[in-house]
Amino acid sequence: MNKDQRKKLQPGLYRVYWKSGGYSFAAIGVTTNGDRWLAPTNWVLPAVGKIAWVAVEYVEKITAC
Repeated sequence: MNKDQRKKLQPGLYRVYWKSGGYSFAAIGVTTNGDRWLAPTNWVLPAVGKIAWVAVEYVEKITAC
C-alpha cells in the first residue's frame, strides 16, 4: 500500500489483507505529522512508516452493524 493510499485512511478498525496471504484485525491511527500507524492485534507494538505498509495488499474498514 503506497503513501497516497495510506493518507486516505481514516482512523478506525480494519481488516488488513497481507500480500503474503491472510488477514489481521488492526487499528489504524494518525501520527502528529499526518502519517498513519498500523497496530494489528497480533503484533507486540504498532508500526509507523513504510516498513509495515509494504506488506499490505489492501484494507477493509470494519463498521458497526
